[in-house]
Amino acid sequence: MPEYKGHCHCGQTEWTVEIPEEKHILCHCGACKLQSGGEFTLNQIVPKDGFRLTKGDLKVYTYKGDSGNNTDCFFCANCTCSPYHHQHVQGEDKIVIRTGLLEGSDKWGKPAAEIYDKDRASWQPQTADASFATVPGA
Repeated sequence: MPEYKGHCHCGQTEWTVEIPEEKHILCHCGACKLQSGGEFTLNQIVPKDGFRLTKGDLKVYTYKGDSGNNTDCFFCANCTCSPYHHQHVQGEDKIVIRTGLLEGSDKWGKPAAEIYDKDRASWQPQTADASFATVPGA
């Protein structure tokens, strides 16, 4: 599995992650918007053991996700850049990596899918071929 490097805005944290496919999942959910300050985030669900923090430390903020289960958001204590979060509803062995923070991911092409499309801003066009009101299967 290919390994990608990422880093936070201030450079105090760096990481590597194994990504099975070069693809983004665009998320329009309210939590992603509030945490990023933008209209969406780019993500992919990956095995937790494929993520390695190579520099610095991460803090964690826990909130309730739409499922009612905890979601742990990991972030740099200095600049608050968030490399990943762990949605407990997905089990203990998966995390959601922020693919937009990985070196070279800007060349992966358009997102494979959009989730929480029900929360997409009315002025923003659908980008991906597949779109889901919330998450697939919900």
